[in-house]
Amino acid sequence: MKLKSVIFYVFPLILIFSCNKDDADVSESDKAKALLGQWEYTAIMTDRAVDINGDGTSNIDLFNTQEIKQCIKDNLTFFAERGEGEDGSFSINENGLACEGNQAFTTIESDTYQLINNNRIVFGSRREMKIMKFEKDKLVVETQDNLGGTDVLVTITFKKS
Repeated sequence: MKLKSVIFYVFPLILIFSCNKDDADVSESDKAKALLGQWEYTAIMTDRAVDINGDGTSNIDLFNTQEIKQCIKDNLTFFAERGEGEDGSFSINENGLACEGNQAFTTIESDTYQLINNNRIVFGSRREMKIMKFEKDKLVVETQDNLGGTDVLVTITFKKS
């Protein structure tokens, strides 16, 4: 009876504590494939406060405030493969909440990209993104931008959807 109790209580604990939190990390060799697919914003932060919407209040957290319109926050980002020897395809699509002048579920930006040294995403025409953290369902990147007339470092967190 004691052996059953030990197995019943101890074995699950061993399983729980033996799980490595790095299991979600993407290996260097898998990053190009793991990047492919549909991503959505979960956070957008800047290294200094900006007032993009002109309401007189500056914020660092652009996602959980009113600095960025809801119709932008729900946009979807796509990374796709193209033919052998070609750069990948990058696009941003309106989701259900379309901004003025756009149709819902349409592409509003498209570009090409290359994953360089598994830590930088370099685009054909937009600013590059430095990969800060890459897990199977989470991507954190940094990029330089000018928002509200201020040069900032923007940290964007995506989740795979």
